[in-house]
Amino acid sequence: MYRLANILCTTICAFSLTHIFADDVGFIPEHEISLSSPLDSSDAMTGFTTEPSFTHSQTSLQGSEKASMSMSQMLASLEQPKVEAKKVVIKPFTGKVKGKKVRLRSHADTDSAIIRELNKGELLSVVAEKGDFWVVEPSSKMKAYVYRSYILDNVVEGNRVNVRLNPNVDAPVLTHLNSGDKISGTICSSNNKWMEISLPSNVHFYVAKQFIENAGSPDVKNQHDARRHTAEQLLDSAKYFSKSELEKNYPDIDFHKVTQNYQALIKDYSDFTDLTTAAKEDLSLLQEEYIDKRLAFAEVKTQMEEEALATAEAALNQTIVAITDKMKLWEPIEESIYLSWSNINESRTLDEYYADQKLASVEVSGILEPYSAPVKCKPGDFIIKDKDLPVAYVYSTQVNLQNHVGQKVTLKGAPRPNNNFAFPAYFILSAE
Repeated sequence: MYRLANILCTTICAFSLTHIFADDVGFIPEHEISLSSPLDSSDAMTGFTTEPSFTHSQTSLQGSEKASMSMSQMLASLEQPKVEAKKVVIKPFTGKVKGKKVRLRSHADTDSAIIRELNKGELLSVVAEKGDFWVVEPSSKMKAYVYRSYILDNVVEGNRVNVRLNPNVDAPVLTHLNSGDKISGTICSSNNKWMEISLPSNVHFYVAKQFIENAGSPDVKNQHDARRHTAEQLLDSAKYFSKSELEKNYPDIDFHKVTQNYQALIKDYSDFTDLTTAAKEDLSLLQEEYIDKRLAFAEVKTQMEEEALATAEAALNQTIVAITDKMKLWEPIEESIYLSWSNINESRTLDEYYADQKLASVEVSGILEPYSAPVKCKPGDFIIKDKDLPVAYVYSTQVNLQNHVGQKVTLKGAPRPNNNFAFPAYFILSAE
């Protein structure tokens, strides 16, 4: 029994140490590298044995042979490594996800890290099988991360350097790089201790077979990816155009074209729900911005119109005052002259009367001065002088002659009675 207990203790210790030293050393933050020693690899330890060596005669164990062999067999069964399914190359095809939130994993087992969750209808490039899992190629846009301390001039310095899914030491390890491997990457924007690189060619992911259906040849996904690339370009173009348009003044914005670009994408690429959803959200925000610009423009326009109207009203009020002061007194006289003319000319209109007056008008030139002599029946409010000599009396109900006082003007006027004054009188139709 003593020997049996010794055998059991030795075996359990060896078994425990094997699993302890089989862990990858990537857990050490400052050493994102797996050492090459057998104790730091994922292989089983070779420095220990689970079967003890006997120094006594084999016959000394005859009484307990049956029991010891049974225990040895039990321990041997505990040490049996898990048989991993082999990767089998198959004829590549396009796989279509037929479930919701299907997990894409780093290895072909349900205990491995989850890379991401796949949406229903998503397409994958299947290149092999491994047990109950399909082996799929990663997206060309996917990135991986390497600790910068082990990269010098884009060359790896160290063996089994971890390549991780995200820029932190807790992220899943996707593969390893060895000393001398050349890489191309950029410093990670979110954590400058890491370098962002494209996925190495040997990295593949795994999806349970039961959630994938065959959608056709690899060309199905290739065509789908090309179509998606076109849709992404159209979305970028629509965003760029709309941004440039909304920077213009409201009257110059071609919002119909902005809307047309987004609507074409939404209609023609409805199978890419993430892109069409983004397009709808962008268009909604742009419509709000456009409405804000339109309201702001309307407010400014209203203010300008109100100011213009106020200016026009002020000018009109001045004109009305001028007419009231100087011109309105002549309206009864002009009315009676028009009525006499109308009786003779078959009741033609006032506009027709003044059109006829223009045909009969004459030009009178000189300096315009007010005629303010306190006399009765004066033939006009103003007098035209040439070389300080009176030429004619003038008045008007259409032209504000007050604005031309003191100026040399050329007036067109229709003859009027001068009421026996020394100079002829005219009704002024225009002034220059």
